[in-house]
Amino acid sequence: MERKPGSCDLSSLDYFFNPASIALIGVSKDVRRPSGRSLNALLKWNYPGKLYPINPNHTEIHGLPCYPTLVDVPGDVDMAIISLPAPAVPVALEQCVQKKVKAVVLFTSGFAEIGPEGKALQDEITKLAKKSNLRILGPNCVGVVNLSNAVMASFANIVDLKPVYPMTLGFVTQSGAFGTLIFAHAVAAGVGFSSFVSVGNEADTEFADFLYYLLTTENTKVVGGYLEGAKNGVKLRKAAQEALKLKKPILIMKVGRTGAGARAASSHTGSLAGDDKIYDAFFRQMGIIRIETLAELTSFVIVHRSGRLPRGSNVGILSISGGAGVLMADKCESLGLNVPEFTGETRRKLEQYLPPFGSAKNPVDLTAAAVAQPEMLGNCLRALVADENIHMVSVAMGFMPHSAPILAHDLIEIYQSTTKPIVLTTYNISESEVVAKAIKSIEETGMPVLRDHLHSVQALANLSWYAQKLRRHAEGKTKIGAPKQEKTVEALIKKPGALTEYEAKKILAVYGIPVTREKIAATADQAVKIARAIGYPVALKISSAQITHKTEAGGIVLNIKTDAQVRAVFKKIIANAKKYMPQADIQGVLVQEMLAGGVEAIVGTVNDPVFGPCVMFGLGGVFVEALKDVSFRVAPLSRADAEEMISEIQGYSVLRGWRGRPPVDMEALVDIILKVSRLVIDQKNTIKELDINPLILYEKGAKVADALIIKK
Repeated sequence: MERKPGSCDLSSLDYFFNPASIALIGVSKDVRRPSGRSLNALLKWNYPGKLYPINPNHTEIHGLPCYPTLVDVPGDVDMAIISLPAPAVPVALEQCVQKKVKAVVLFTSGFAEIGPEGKALQDEITKLAKKSNLRILGPNCVGVVNLSNAVMASFANIVDLKPVYPMTLGFVTQSGAFGTLIFAHAVAAGVGFSSFVSVGNEADTEFADFLYYLLTTENTKVVGGYLEGAKNGVKLRKAAQEALKLKKPILIMKVGRTGAGARAASSHTGSLAGDDKIYDAFFRQMGIIRIETLAELTSFVIVHRSGRLPRGSNVGILSISGGAGVLMADKCESLGLNVPEFTGETRRKLEQYLPPFGSAKNPVDLTAAAVAQPEMLGNCLRALVADENIHMVSVAMGFMPHSAPILAHDLIEIYQSTTKPIVLTTYNISESEVVAKAIKSIEETGMPVLRDHLHSVQALANLSWYAQKLRRHAEGKTKIGAPKQEKTVEALIKKPGALTEYEAKKILAVYGIPVTREKIAATADQAVKIARAIGYPVALKISSAQITHKTEAGGIVLNIKTDAQVRAVFKKIIANAKKYMPQADIQGVLVQEMLAGGVEAIVGTVNDPVFGPCVMFGLGGVFVEALKDVSFRVAPLSRADAEEMISEIQGYSVLRGWRGRPPVDMEALVDIILKVSRLVIDQKNTIKELDINPLILYEKGAKVADALIIKK
């Protein structure tokens, strides 16, 4: 049976990390060449399995028998490393299939990255992987390493670096060169890797496959990634869901924030949905920590190693420098952490221990007096840890030889007495052996120690956000039942051509989304009868699937209050529409109830090429037109997702009640967003874009005033 290219089969991926035997096709004796470096690294690291060099020009390499072809190898081969020119690769892969090799690491470049000719060659590789049980990593990659069992299937300089313990970080990268730079930086910062994967051109296996796999490995506690663009959003979502289930954080450096242009779209949602907006929303939704710098990655791994998660976002700050404390407090606030005032009891204790010129406010300024009185730090830290309103503590303190043992003793004692996260930032005034020994003893207890106070704040912010995401995830998902009138929706969706506002609202109504009372009039007299039945005032709109922007066509008039006005406006709207678009199919004029008051909002959807249906929310008017104050989530949404995307927008205060206005009905709004999510999931193959604009929000309830559905 053929396998889908890139399908995620964890058992097949295991051969990249735990092969019992490795063949090196095209291997060189020259350890300076990529084709020679991997074999040298495997021998240097004492790989425990069998190694089979393959090169017709040699009979022996580094004391190992060398075979002319793969088929000449006497034993089974689990994994092959190929270092051959691109034209020779297909033949080598066919031999791998013949030999029943399970996994191939393909270093070779010269495929899709060079243009059409290379793309054709890569397609050949993909087809071979599809029809066989062979899994391929690459081409154009720097390989894979598993430090737990000395699998050094790479030519990158990472194979020359000494391991750092504990080995907790698994990493997947779409850039081989930058990925190795991240590896080297992390090792220098004291972060140990469990595994490292460079996916290259992703002819078969891809980024999300290895992300998922590494999450399932015992040694890996945190998974990091460098991502330029995902091939399969569904697979990435499954990996993120598994990460939340296993309580293993994912941190991704996603590049390309500003490179994507605006979409060619008919709806507001489509025009506002840039690639990066969707990625950012997806990461927020799925609990993936998006990082900007290498320091964010390393500092988080170090802080996470403690195994402690904060119960909230309140930070207590202790510093020997008032300036540093203020800087840290500013950083906390900018990252969504709170720096609250201390309770009366906490403040009383602090004032007892601090000098008169110290500050018992948050952040706490120990002042230079702490240099001469190192026990001051321990006393103040105990007070902060005892405060139930403080969920984590950041300590910024320089160590000197005379104070280091006392500081270490107090910090260790306090750290072991609490479950709250405590991060120490040291200013290493002295690099004496006494100081080094003291800091090492602190690290051995599990307390995170960093060298930059802003990095420590960033790490705590990411940790706090992740802990909150885990709590929200534990609350479970919200399911919206299927509509009872599926046939109505099916008939409208399958109708040839575009949909009118009236037809779009019928679909929304089937899903339980409240819409305006309305009816189409073919004549002015019919319009008057409908208006009387609905009740004045009313709105009149042109009803034509071809005229999507009714305002531009002069096809909307609001707040009509009399029969005479209805007749006059009816004729005017029809005339305007015919002038604006003579070829348009005009069904008539939509007579609609006039919605008074309330807050205007927009709910929309777009079908993203990577992630599929996505839902957008924002306030109407200037908020969406000029400020682009909107939030996105990838469907399907949970209640928590809907609540988060509502609270994310800058105009959230308007929804909560502003300048004496009552708050809107949040339950009704959440319900509508969830039902829209269900609609676009059900119709993902037929609906390209959807706009509910405006959605009028009231203190009690909400109602759709206008809607647009663009079919694929």
